[in-house]
Amino acid sequence: MKVLLFGPQNAGKTSLMKTTCSGYNFMKVINLKPTKGISRENFIFRGIIELNVWDAGGQEIYLKRYFSENQREFVFSEVTAAIFMADSSVIEQKIREIFDKFLENIFEFSPNLDKVYVLLNKIDLEDSDEDALFELLSKDINQEIREKIMFTPVSVKEGSAQHRLIEILDYEIQKSTLSLQRLGRIRHLLDQFKLNTLSEYLLFNIPDGLIIASTLGKFESKPLEFMKFEIGTLDSNMYQIYKKIMEIMNMPNVSPLDLSAIIYESENSYILIKEVQNKAVLMAVTRNKKQDVFLSVIQTLNGEKFKNLESFFKEEFSK
Repeated sequence: MKVLLFGPQNAGKTSLMKTTCSGYNFMKVINLKPTKGISRENFIFRGIIELNVWDAGGQEIYLKRYFSENQREFVFSEVTAAIFMADSSVIEQKIREIFDKFLENIFEFSPNLDKVYVLLNKIDLEDSDEDALFELLSKDINQEIREKIMFTPVSVKEGSAQHRLIEILDYEIQKSTLSLQRLGRIRHLLDQFKLNTLSEYLLFNIPDGLIIASTLGKFESKPLEFMKFEIGTLDSNMYQIYKKIMEIMNMPNVSPLDLSAIIYESENSYILIKEVQNKAVLMAVTRNKKQDVFLSVIQTLNGEKFKNLESFFKEEFSK
């Protein structure tokens, strides 16, 4: 799935990509250097769909290249999700000129697109004027094209831009037969986990922290602060203690990644969390604290059904 992030320089395109798809905290992207040309990166979104994100640097020298006869088909063809992003504190006619050329090329070379998304970023700034930017970009656009354009005021800093991008990509998942097949297989595996354990299961994608599926039906949760969900980094003190014990017991050396499961306890439940192929995290929540329930979850997380889930991620995303 080709995702094109396009727009003038300093719009926040790279920051949006890094915080949504790579698990970066916003503080880590404040001082990112401008993108030179087009940066292409691959991601597995929600553990289901493979993204090829084209992040197009917005400096004038690169824009001229994108719109040139020998590059425009390369840049704008076979796009699945087209996103134009602009800084809502900068209201300049040249942004409209860039936008018009973007629309002309995206509809010429990706004619099957039913939507183009426009993100009016940086609404958190005091001098932002998203209404003026909307007026600038939407005025006198052909009605047929206008019906395909969706404008949204957003802020990467405050997280609304990430949420909007997630909504856009979720929409694409619903249009993808392969993605829905993968999701159906995962849900079937989780239902098998639940069947004999009196527990609920939730599966999270490690890179973006988003939930993949659960046995609770439709389950919504905020992205995990746009941070990677890596168990091996959660309890570094525990790792140090465990490493020392292994040395005393003359056991093999271990790394933090060897700590692939953790257990939490509340008054009413156990929460067991285990990594799946370093790509996803499975969370089990027991309905009570009876010993047989706890043991059944432990057996499930170490049994054939869990191996089937591991095989799914190994087979589907073995690149």
